Amino acid sequence: MNVRHEVDSRPIYLEICLDDPQLVLSSFTTNRSEVLEIEFQPTEEQGWDCAFVIVEDGDRESLVAAFESDPTVAEVEFLGDIGDNHRFRVRFADGVSLVPPSTTEMGVQVLSIRYKRNSWFIQLHLPVHSALHRVQSYYHDHDITFRVKRLHIARDTDVGAETMLLPSQHEVLLVAYRNGYFDVPRKASQRELADRLGISKSGVSQRIRRAVSRLIETTLSP
Repeated sequence: MNVRHEVDSRPIYLEICLDDPQLVLSSFTTNRSEVLEIEFQPTEEQGWDCAFVIVEDGDRESLVAAFESDPTVAEVEFLGDIGDNHRFRVRFADGVSLVPPSTTEMGVQVLSIRYKRNSWFIQLHLPVHSALHRVQSYYHDHDITFRVKRLHIARDTDVGAETMLLPSQHEVLLVAYRNGYFDVPRKASQRELADRLGISKSGVSQRIRRAVSRLIETTLSP
């Protein structure tokens, strides 16, 4: 039995924390209290240089001005509001990418990228163990300090490891359950959950929907 081969073939869930002035949006995030979410959609033309940035709350005009004054931003476009959140399309011109671009070819999936409490929290799904070395090497090569918040290597006994809940989804479901959100009649509103979690009401709604969808996929899919 090739134990090393078996370990390398197991998927990994990785959550890391970054805080470095070399990273993209470092100027924009300085002294900012709003929570940010980033969604990357790499294309052949722009690669990882273009992203959708969702900012919870904040004044739209001041946010646009902050984007435009950030030296890592080449172009910003306001796309619209989703509840209390503002959505922008941002094209980067400088700065170190938050995610190692070279890992795309290895099948690494970006589960979430959030900025809160002065740090970036990035959650990745790595299809093989060797991708972990590629991720670590990327940050080391750019002198980016990172901390591993969580590392889970799937085991043969794991059920639905590829579709496990993200920490933010687990948290919102747990808070909702403990406060009677799923009771009949309902004992807590999404606004009350948002106040407890320190996020927007629309953020609570989105996390609950995604968490329930992920649980259904894990438990009911054939």
